[in-house]
Amino acid sequence: MVFFLVFYGILTYGLVFLAQNSVTLAAQDGARKVLQWQAGSASLAARANAGRDTALDIAQWMSSMSSAPIKVAVCGSGGALSSSAGGTCSGQPLAPDQIEVTVSYAYGANPLIPSFPLLQLAMMPASSVLSARATVHLGNTLGVGG
Repeated sequence: MVFFLVFYGILTYGLVFLAQNSVTLAAQDGARKVLQWQAGSASLAARANAGRDTALDIAQWMSSMSSAPIKVAVCGSGGALSSSAGGTCSGQPLAPDQIEVTVSYAYGANPLIPSFPLLQLAMMPASSVLSARATVHLGNTLGVGG
């Protein structure tokens, strides 16, 4: 029994770290995608949608394992430019040429492996959310007004 509990603890924390790494990578790659020029369009909305889609693609494995949504928001200084599954902006102030990508996953409510009732409180409470935020400065590639 002790071996099983230790093995279960290692497996659970391993999946939590993997999920957090995926959420972080999704936010970073989503922000990088916003930096890329979208072919045939100077629209900031097209860039934001591409960043959102990239973040969702990277974190898709968690959603397919648990059937829970990954929340993504791509935000500028004026608020949300694109979002999915109720993703929200961080609320931190952004420069006019700055874009942020936030990604979150409610791991506590939707664990990737079944949890034991008593161990869940010690390992990942139901209110636990894995989240990441990445920002980029678009500089003169913003395309505003032109």
